[in-house]
Amino acid sequence: MSVKVTGRRDFKRSMKKLGSAFDDAVDDGVFLTAQEVRNYAVKSIREQSSGKSVRRSRQGGGTYAHIAAAAGEAPNTDTGKLIASIAAEKIGESNYEIGSGLPYAAHLEFGTKDGVTLLARPWLEPALRINGENMTSNISEAVRIQIDRLTT
Repeated sequence: MSVKVTGRRDFKRSMKKLGSAFDDAVDDGVFLTAQEVRNYAVKSIREQSSGKSVRRSRQGGGTYAHIAAAAGEAPNTDTGKLIASIAAEKIGESNYEIGSGLPYAAHLEFGTKDGVTLLARPWLEPALRINGENMTSNISEAVRIQIDRLTT
């Protein structure tokens, strides 16, 4: 008794097509990870953390109450400007930069230089630490999807 296994030629042809699709799949996986980091950072700022109540000045005059996050916790949103400014931008091939261009974003993340005026309230590093580990699985899944498309 014998069996004949066929399809080698079709499979090789599909794998040759995977060449350019593979690069796209890697980029898709890195993009997904960058978006996960961004979304986690936004979520951490939106979810009010513990802290103390402070009074803030309004630009047009007057004051309002704000809960200032405790040192070491993600900052609590105040005006929404930080959340709105957080972006994941492609820089080069399969590289993304996640962050905010607001001048005070770095002060919140790292604290001020003297460490007394403002203690760090990290929002980006924890997002990267927690979600950066997903990159390998995100890339693997994107590659698997491309292989499935080419072989079915």
